[in-house]
Amino acid sequence: MSLSFRAPLLLVAVLLFSLVSSTPLQAKPALLPRQQPQNSTLSVCSPLLNNLGSPTVLTPFEFEFRDAASSAWNLYNTLYTPTCIVHPRTVEDVSRVMKAIYDAGGVKYAVQAGGHSAMREWDTTDGGVLISFRNMANVSYDPVRDTINLQPGIRWGEAIGRLEPLGVAPLGGRLGDVGTGLLLGGGLSYLSARHGFSVDALVAADVVLVDGRVVTANATNEYSDLFRALKGGANRFGIVTRYEVKAIHVGTTEEKMMVGGSIVYDNSTTETLLRATANYVNNVDDPNSSILVIIGATLANNTVSPINIITFFYNGTSLPEGRANPYHEFMQITSLAVAIGSCSYAEANAVLGSGGDKGNGQIFGASAFGSAEYEISQGLAKDADESFEKYMNAYRAFNKFLDKAKGTPRPTPTGTPTPPIWPPPGFPIFPTFPAPKPPPVPTPPQYPGPFPTMPLPPIVTSTIPGSTPTSFPPAPTWSQPTSVPPPTFPTTTSVPIPTTTPGPQTDAPNARRQETSSTRGPPTWSFPSSSTLMFPTPVPYPTPSTTPRPVPVQPISFIDDPEEDGISAALLAFTPVMKSQIEAGRRAGGNMMDPPLANFAFVQFHVTMPEWLGIVPKRVAEGRREVLNEMPPSNGLPLYMNECDAEQNVFETYGQYEFLKRVYQKYDPTGLNVRFMKGPMGLGPSAKADHGRP
Repeated sequence: MSLSFRAPLLLVAVLLFSLVSSTPLQAKPALLPRQQPQNSTLSVCSPLLNNLGSPTVLTPFEFEFRDAASSAWNLYNTLYTPTCIVHPRTVEDVSRVMKAIYDAGGVKYAVQAGGHSAMREWDTTDGGVLISFRNMANVSYDPVRDTINLQPGIRWGEAIGRLEPLGVAPLGGRLGDVGTGLLLGGGLSYLSARHGFSVDALVAADVVLVDGRVVTANATNEYSDLFRALKGGANRFGIVTRYEVKAIHVGTTEEKMMVGGSIVYDNSTTETLLRATANYVNNVDDPNSSILVIIGATLANNTVSPINIITFFYNGTSLPEGRANPYHEFMQITSLAVAIGSCSYAEANAVLGSGGDKGNGQIFGASAFGSAEYEISQGLAKDADESFEKYMNAYRAFNKFLDKAKGTPRPTPTGTPTPPIWPPPGFPIFPTFPAPKPPPVPTPPQYPGPFPTMPLPPIVTSTIPGSTPTSFPPAPTWSQPTSVPPPTFPTTTSVPIPTTTPGPQTDAPNARRQETSSTRGPPTWSFPSSSTLMFPTPVPYPTPSTTPRPVPVQPISFIDDPEEDGISAALLAFTPVMKSQIEAGRRAGGNMMDPPLANFAFVQFHVTMPEWLGIVPKRVAEGRREVLNEMPPSNGLPLYMNECDAEQNVFETYGQYEFLKRVYQKYDPTGLNVRFMKGPMGLGPSAKADHGRP
């Protein structure tokens, strides 16, 4: 059968099937009632299938459709069924898709780069067109311009790993599985204090506008206003098909240009740890420092197991001495485990794992706490003690939430609740530490050749600003691992070599999605000698369980009953933002967040739901709102888009909100984006509409 006949028949079959079926075309029930494809959506998908062909355009009867539709990190975003999925290979493909949507007067659509959003339908759609960038995942370095070109489907772990032999890296995120969409929300990295938000390194971007036009935006050409709007404007200003960013010279893995790691504390240290966090925000402005503080808990049945973690990295070969050490207060707190030493930037980005474990529902919420100096200057607090009270208020609200949200299942036959597993296997962000033990026997390399002789990424020379967008060469086949293992702080002269060998680069996204914690295995760590580092000696630590987490046998459940449901984990995460970071961003031309020149901390409230639970129970939803109400942001500070709740008007907190609204009106005067794509509220005529409530 010819393609011209096949396309309309397939899409008519989709419509007929959906009309007679009471459930979506998927193995799992939908989270929300299935929205039937509209004729306008079919009128977009059918010509696209004819013009672009399969497998570029997938329909629900294609073998690969279900895998593509359920590839998002957040369980809730796997429960929707698009009418068709487009896997573009070129910017021209993306342009055709958007022109078809525009010419149809608008249909529901979504864009998926890394698929790591916690907000519902921000990276998928039900009954619409899903544009997935899994086939556009290239990265290259231009030594003449000293910039890196990224296609939108690349993830930070892959980009950093491929560029590591060259000693350069993009400013990305702190988890390897997160994709390039992080840039449009700002982006935080371990180098932010010196270089600004990750998006502050943006040099140019190729953008497909809502009407299908392709433009290159940079700081000096006719699209300079669009360029500025992209730096924090999320998914509201077009589809970026190429990012050109400044190359940060971080050295190779062998050069170890950073020092840091993680420290784990028990729950008795929480107030002391929060006090140290507030003091860090109040007093530190070292452009070489970075820290992430997590107050967290896992839940097993009705038992809460709290755990506190800090992860920090200093850009240098050693830490400053005495009180000049920005982490001295944290290092004086009694800890359960310490793993600190010299590492490379690539190794630092692997310490917390990839963050790619899928199958759980994920829900975010955001706040921001000003330093004592800022709050006193704004009349929000009279002294440092009153300023610190907001940390304690947040912690008290967090504990109240845990008590409210935990499940209270019926007793087991013995009447004894299942004991908690520790270290927590389901904790969203958790460093892996082994107990001290004899050094492992080295294994031979599992990939061909040493790093210096492996094929290097192709060099792509960027165009002159304002000219035709750069096109990428075909994606190469890599003979090196696409990610970098966590640092090994040697006590022996040899360490095991990773056994993961990816296939061709075009197959890597599929392989990555099939990867599980049981196939990856835990990272390997060794502890540093106290004679070479100025850090506390590691204490004995329970050996982590290497038993793979069992796959739940029960289907997705939609119950809302404390005797049957609960949450898996929750955390409060604090990321300090220093004056040096804000100044770096302003030197780079500024961004839409445009915070005041003062230290503050982004605060994230993150809830992870059980793998089998397809809804957010009412008491969990209510408890989350109560927590966010108890930890309001300090007046005048922006919220962090990548950690927000869909009902939070993040744009409204931006220093450049008015500018953002004007630019949106210029490039999307009909409001097509906000009418047909889920995303942040605050722009266009549908600002008060549903924007993907978790």
